[in-house]
Amino acid sequence: MLDCATNREDAIMTLDLWLAAITALGLLLYLVAVLIRPERF
Repeated sequence: MLDCATNREDAIMTLDLWLAAITALGLLLYLVAVLIRPERF
């Protein structure tokens, strides 16, 4: 039973990490776009 809770916590942590990675990647792409073409923003 303890293993089930640990797996659920790992899945939640994995989801959190994926959301953080997607957010960081989106922010990085936005900042690079602003550096390349600042007149469009």
